[in-house]
Order: sequence, then C-alpha cells, then structure tokens
Amino acid sequence: MNSFVTISVSGPNPKLFLKRLLFYNISFSKCKVINKNKIILDILYNDFLKLKEKNHVYEVQIVKEHGLYRYIHFIKKNIYFFIGILSSILLLFIISNIIFDIEIVHNDKEIRTLVRNELEKNGIDVLKIATSYETRSKIIEKIMEENKNYIEWMEIERKGSKYIVKVTEKKKNELEENGVNGHIVAKKDGIIKKIIAEDGEIIKKKNDYVRKGDIIISGDIIKDDVVKGQVSAKGKIYAETWYNVRVSLPLTYEETRYLDKTKNNIVTYLFGKRYYLFKNYNSSVEEKKMLLLGEKIFPFQIYFQKQRKTETIRRKFTESEAIKEAESLADKKIQSSLDTDEYIISKKTLNFNIKDSKIELVIFFKVYEDITDFAETDKKINDNINQTT
Repeated sequence: MNSFVTISVSGPNPKLFLKRLLFYNISFSKCKVINKNKIILDILYNDFLKLKEKNHVYEVQIVKEHGLYRYIHFIKKNIYFFIGILSSILLLFIISNIIFDIEIVHNDKEIRTLVRNELEKNGIDVLKIATSYETRSKIIEKIMEENKNYIEWMEIERKGSKYIVKVTEKKKNELEENGVNGHIVAKKDGIIKKIIAEDGEIIKKKNDYVRKGDIIISGDIIKDDVVKGQVSAKGKIYAETWYNVRVSLPLTYEETRYLDKTKNNIVTYLFGKRYYLFKNYNSSVEEKKMLLLGEKIFPFQIYFQKQRKTETIRRKFTESEAIKEAESLADKKIQSSLDTDEYIISKKTLNFNIKDSKIELVIFFKVYEDITDFAETDKKINDNINQTT
C-alpha cells in the first residue's frame, strides 16, 4: 500500500525525534517546523503504525491522510452510511424485479385456472423474480403447444411488478358439443380448395364458388329426395378468399423502438437538474418512478427510476423502396390473421399514388384459409321425422 499520512509531532526537542526515525529506519519527507515543540512531516502509513508501537515520549497525531488509506479511512468512518445506501439500492433492485400480481384476462374461470397452473409449473408466479422477454416467449410457446386443444393464443405483458396474461380460447363447434344437429356452411365468400368431411353429406365440390352461409356439408340425411334423419356435420372447409388491403406510408420514416434491456438508477433532482448515480443509456424512456425522498417546498427529490432502452430508426424511402415496404406491411397484416394451416396464395398491387410525402397502395390478396362455420339444421324437419318414427 503506497499510502502516506501527514503527522504532527509534539514534545520537547522534536528534532531529536527525527534522529529516532533514522534509527528506526523510517524515511520521511516535507518536514516543517511549526515551533520549537512541534513539527509536521509526511511518512508512509505502515511506518506510522510501526512508530506508534515504539514511541512513548512524543505525541504523534495524523493531520491528513493521502492515497488509498484516505479512502479506506473515509469508508470505515462512514461504514454504516454506505451499508445503508447499498442495502437500499439492493432492496430497490429486488423489489422492482419481483412480481406481486398476475392478472389473467379471460371470462372463463376454468381457462384462468388452467393458465395459472401452467404458469406456476413453468416458474411464473407471484413473489418471484421477473423473467426476461425471451424466457416468457419460450414459456408461452410451451404452454400453447401442451394445451393446443384449449388455447388459441396467449400473451404475457409486464407492467412494473405485475404480469397481465391475455388468453384466447380455442374455438369449438358449439353445436357439436351441445349435441345439436347442424350443417357446415361457408363463413365467407370463396372458391373451395379442400373439403375434409368426417360426418354428413358433401353437397359442394372442389373449385365451386360459395357465398357466405352456403351449406357445404349437410347435416340432413337424404334418401329419395326426402330427409330421413339429421346429424351434426363434422369437417373442415378450406377456400380461396380475397382481400383488398390499403396501406399508407410516409416517405420519411421515423420509429422509436422499445428494446427489452432495462436499467435501474437512483436520481437526485435539485433546482431543475437531474443527477444520476449510474450512467444512463444513450437513448431511453422512464418506465417506472418511485419517490424515495422529497421536499414540497424545497425543489429536491431522490427517486428510484427504471429506464427502458430505446433506439430511433430514421429512414427516407425511394419510390421503389416505399412500395416494397408498404407491400411488406400489408403482407404482415394479412399473415397476422392467419393460422398455421393458412397461407397467402398470391398478391398484386392494384394502384398507388404519392401525395403529401406519403405513398398510398391498394394491394389485392388471394388467401388460402379455413372458412368453416356452423348452422343449426331445421328443427321442424327433425320434429316431423320423430313424429313419423
């Protein structure tokens, strides 16, 4: 340790003290005579400790610390203050990353219970440390895969110390579940591309054009042009459907993206200026703020701040780039509404124009999608069949 201290030596004939230092093989520097009974000089801190053991005549005191010892002495002197500060920061960090509440947004109690149990099984629960966005995404994929018969879509959004879980239940054939006889009909206009029939009579064929509500698989059992019975038709219908998507895109594009990286900081606010304990991101937004110490009259505050890193994307499109980007946005819009067994067949830009530094496009899509819907059979026919029977 190359630390040294400035000491004062008081006593009769302090020059004799200097000779003792040489005898003890202790070097010194910057010796200054204050009066005939007092001198001041610099020596190494380790030599000072050695001198304290051997000196019994002169009064030796530290006047000033230098080097590393100065900081060590300062920390030791204020050890409880530093322990308090570090403990507070650690406590704030832990509290800010603990989940205190999980809200599952769904009307069905059974679905809420299912999701909560699955979350607990995968380590997401109250009073536990919050997981990263990537970890939550993997957990969502796992839960959806293991419960694909019940869950259509799922999202976990973190808001401070709370998770908001949004769930969409898998759509089911209510008529079939309730034991009601029914037809499979077209949910929208389209050209039939595939018919998967498990029960019922197929009355349409591939490449037939159908309108919304047209019966494709009938629940009526017909013999000799007479309905002899009724069942609940089962199956799936895939068809070519059509969409016109309008996209408006500015030629000068600027977007602020919120990244998954966060940082906790302690901020001191004084006279309109903010002083940060740790270095901030170059670009960030304040996501959470918790007041630790504040004064209403005097403009002074100390508060905990959670920052989320951001990045700003600035871009100026050429005409061809803008068309390509707008087509990509339209494509994503269509894709977001499709299931894994549905896809875009083709697309074509019908027209575009540039006005007020914006480009506007209308894009025509042909889509292969499930148009299966259900409609109850005529109860009067079923009643007549029962009466005849």
